[in-house]
Amino acid sequence: MKKTILLTLLFINTAVFSQIQIDTSLVFYPENIITITFNNNDRIKAAYYELEAAKYNFKLFESEYTQFNPLIVAPRMTMNSAGDYSSDVIAGMQKEFFNGTSISTAIGNNNEWGNNTDWRNINFIETEIGFPLFSSSRTLERIIKRTFEENELYTKNLDYVDAVRTNIKEALEQYYDLVPRIKIYESLKTYRQELYSFLENDSSVISKTDREQIEGEITILNSSITGWEITLYSLQLKMQLFMNVENIDLDKLMKIKIDFSESNYFGEYYITENVDTIFKKALKNDTEFKVLGIIKRNAEEKKRLAEKGKWDIYATVGGRYNYYDLLEKERQDNFLIADAGIKIKINDRKSLRNTIAKAEADIKAIEYTIMDRRKLIQSDILQLKDALTKKKEQLISTSESLIQWEKIYAAKKKLYFEGSESIDNLMQAFRSLVLTKTSFLELENNYLDRIRDLDYVCGEYFTIINIQN
Repeated sequence: MKKTILLTLLFINTAVFSQIQIDTSLVFYPENIITITFNNNDRIKAAYYELEAAKYNFKLFESEYTQFNPLIVAPRMTMNSAGDYSSDVIAGMQKEFFNGTSISTAIGNNNEWGNNTDWRNINFIETEIGFPLFSSSRTLERIIKRTFEENELYTKNLDYVDAVRTNIKEALEQYYDLVPRIKIYESLKTYRQELYSFLENDSSVISKTDREQIEGEITILNSSITGWEITLYSLQLKMQLFMNVENIDLDKLMKIKIDFSESNYFGEYYITENVDTIFKKALKNDTEFKVLGIIKRNAEEKKRLAEKGKWDIYATVGGRYNYYDLLEKERQDNFLIADAGIKIKINDRKSLRNTIAKAEADIKAIEYTIMDRRKLIQSDILQLKDALTKKKEQLISTSESLIQWEKIYAAKKKLYFEGSESIDNLMQAFRSLVLTKTSFLELENNYLDRIRDLDYVCGEYFTIINIQN
C-alpha cells in the first residue's frame, strides 16, 4: 500500500523553482514559452509548495506510526510485602513500522535485595520482535486513519497538475492570439502606407476629391490600427503575467508560418492522424488520469484488507541473555531466557462490512470519474479535430480569395492611373482586399486556437516539462 501511495509522488517534478532572467535577444516560440511558464509562473509555484506541504503532512502522519526511538531509558523500583526489593534500569532503542511490526533491543541491569536475598546483581541484553501473523486489520486501521492526509495529497496533486496545464495554456493562448494579430496590425500599416503613396503621387489623375476620399480611408485605417495597438498591448501584458517576466518584445515572437503545401505544416499531426492514435497519446500524457488510477488501486487495497480482516493474529518473540549474574559475591552461570506470545482477536464484522461497502463505493466513484474523463478527452479530440480540419478548409478558400482580390486591386490601380477607373471602384477593391486579408489572419488565429486546445487536451506540455511518470 505504501509503495502504491508513493508512486503518486513520482508524477511530480521536485526541481526547485527560481526566478529566471530572460535574455533580451530570446525568440519566443511554443516550446520555450511552456518551459519558462512552468519554471516561473507564481500560481504554479504556489500549487507546487501546497503539494509539498501535503507530502510532508502525509509523511508526518506515517512517521507517527513508524517512529525510531534511538534511546529509551526505563528505570523501575519494586517492593513486595515480604520486604524484598528490586530495581531495574533498561536502556535501548525501538523501531516501529506502518503495518504494526516492531523491533526493540536493550541492555539492562537488575538488582535484588531484602530478607530472602541478601543481594543479587544481573546484567542482561534483551530483544523483542512483534509482527502481524495472519492479519490485515492493523494495517487497515492505520490506512483508514490516514485517509484525510491521503485525500489531501491527491487533491493537491491534482490541483498542481491543473495549475500547470491551465497557466501554460493561458500563456500559449496569448502567444497564439498575438502572432496573427501582429500580422493584422502590420498589414494594416502596410495598407495605410499604400494610401499615403497615393497622396505623395503628383499624378494629375488624382483630383482633390480623390485625395479627400483617400484621406477618409486613411482615417478609417488609423482608427483600426489604434484599436489593434490596444489589443496587442493587452495581450502582451497578459502573456508577461502568465510567464512571469518583466517584458516581452513583440518583435521577438516567432511568427508561425502556415503553408499547407509544405510537408509537416503546423497542425498537420492533428489533421492527418486518426482519432484513436491521438486519444491513446492523450491518455499516455494525461497525468491527472494516472493519479485517478492510483486512487482507485488504493481503494481496492482497502477493500482487500477489509475482506481478509476477520481475524487479527499478532505474534511476539523475544529473549533475554544474562551475561553477568552475581549472587552474594558469587558469580553464577550465564543463561538465556526466550519468550513468545500471541494475540488473537476476532474483528467486528459490522465494522468490516462498512469498510468494504465504503471501499466499493470509492472504487465505483473513481471508475465512473475515469470513464467520464476518458469520454470527455475523446469527445474534445473529435470536436477539436473536426473544427481544425474545417478551419484549414476555410483558410485555403480565403487564401484563394485573397489572391484574387490582390489581382483585382492591382488591375484597378493600374486602370486608375491610366484614367480609365474611378476612385470609388479602386477604394472598394482596396477595402475588399483589406477585409479579406484581415479575415484570413483571423481564421489563422482560430486555427492556432484549435491547436492550442488540442495540445491542452492531449497533455503535450508534459512531454516538454518534467512532470511525468
